[in-house]
Amino acid sequence: MSDYIIIIPVFNNVDKFKRYTYKFVTKYNLKSKCVLLIQNDKDERDYKEAFPDIKQQRTPAGYYKAVNFMTSKLPHNKNIVKIDDDFSSLKKLSGDKLVDVSDVNKLFISIFNELKKSKLSLAGFYPMLSAGYMKERQAVTKDLRFIQGALYLYLNKGIKLQENGKADYIFTIDNYRKDGGVLRYNHIGMGYKFEEGNEKSSDLQKFL
Repeated sequence: MSDYIIIIPVFNNVDKFKRYTYKFVTKYNLKSKCVLLIQNDKDERDYKEAFPDIKQQRTPAGYYKAVNFMTSKLPHNKNIVKIDDDFSSLKKLSGDKLVDVSDVNKLFISIFNELKKSKLSLAGFYPMLSAGYMKERQAVTKDLRFIQGALYLYLNKGIKLQENGKADYIFTIDNYRKDGGVLRYNHIGMGYKFEEGNEKSSDLQKFL
């Protein structure tokens, strides 16, 4: 069985995490695998008070620095799931409709096993919830497809996020160049809160 850790960068928004990602990890009984990446003393107090059931790790300040700190801290080849604090759902294609993934833990384990079997390091999902778009695509691909950063799985090879608004694209390309492929599950889509500051709507047309 493939064990893994879930890292969740958070910053000064207890309510957002509570409305989104906390509900997701609670629904699928994943809280014991989660670590909140905490950047300051106030957040340490606030998140510990609101979510005493989730572990914390102090990191340098800044989203990218926090994630990169964990990449440096965790062992080489460690199975890591990175989830943003505004993630809401994973839904799979069923005929012409989307339905909730029934067992996310089982899904994650199967994906880590497939990464190792395929000699790849990065896996993700279709970057939006759209049954129409998803059904037109092959269920699983290994060519160059955008791995959106709201949630992805990776084997820790020490590849760092670039500190800019295109970090997800660069991270995808860096992993593709290293391994010759990335694993994307095109019949499973992600629900998350769109942040204009992080990406533009037109960006999602790339690598779809």
